[in-house]
Amino acid sequence: MSSSLSRIYRKFIVALRSQKGRDAMMFMAFVVISAILWGVLSLNEEEQYDVRMPLRITHVPDSITLISKGPEALSVSLNAKGTQLIKMSIGDMPTVNVDFRAFRSGNAMRLSSADLKGLVRNATGGSQVNLVSPDSLVIPFTTHAGFRMLIEPDYKVMAGPQAALVGRPRLSADSALVFTADNVIPDNVHTVTTEPVRLTDIEETVTRRVRLIGPKGSRVIPDSIDITFEVEPLIFKSRKVVIEPVNVPDDIKLITFPAQIDVFYMVPLSEYKSGESHFRVVADYRTIKRNESTNVKLQLLNVPPKYQNVYLSADSAEYIIERH
Repeated sequence: MSSSLSRIYRKFIVALRSQKGRDAMMFMAFVVISAILWGVLSLNEEEQYDVRMPLRITHVPDSITLISKGPEALSVSLNAKGTQLIKMSIGDMPTVNVDFRAFRSGNAMRLSSADLKGLVRNATGGSQVNLVSPDSLVIPFTTHAGFRMLIEPDYKVMAGPQAALVGRPRLSADSALVFTADNVIPDNVHTVTTEPVRLTDIEETVTRRVRLIGPKGSRVIPDSIDITFEVEPLIFKSRKVVIEPVNVPDDIKLITFPAQIDVFYMVPLSEYKSGESHFRVVADYRTIKRNESTNVKLQLLNVPPKYQNVYLSADSAEYIIERH
């Protein structure tokens, strides 16, 4: 194999040293030089480009809270040389820095189209700016300390058939500060709500990051929180309960067979060893229809909400009536 490669290499060197080989090498050299010159000339020509440039507001005093943080970026159409675009693409895209002190006017920051174009021009090193979107900015602010308001979660969450939600959802913060431009909160607004959370058939504890929603035109800090829905598996359990006759006249005694009945239910794991709730199973004398049935209907009462899939081993019981 090595001898074959050696022969090929020698033939290649001989071909290069021939007149045709030297002509081919000269031609390739001119092609490469021409491509480099074309690339340099092209990069030095100005063309129109569309880019997104990050926006940052600077020098905001600690005593001031912006009601809106402004857009995260500006959409910009500009004329620039290819070398400038490559520099922006390879490195970090230049950031448009807005000095709060320079554009403060009354109770808001106000930037016109000319202001934004000037800031973009400075950030790009003097490029011609054709269009900036948004074309103007008005960002209100306040010096008020903010209103502390409780957070009310907006949720509809259902556990799976073999699981149960445990208590109310747990929030990473129970209150937030609300800031408004006019320092007024509507009378009918008493809480900050979360964005709606809708989950079904969850089988394990779930945590979601959710936005906070304040009154219209306000800013909420923090603007989002974690909400956790704790879920536990359900454990099957049963117990015997005495059947209680109810609504029986004083001169009558209602006796059921059996006197006790099994109640089956599912309970969250953490409640499995806790004290038993007082179920009631009743046989209502008023539901007995004479000469039609030898059984009385049974009703299950006082079922705790935390118990699920609760049912009796039978929905009726035989009975006899004794008169005093």
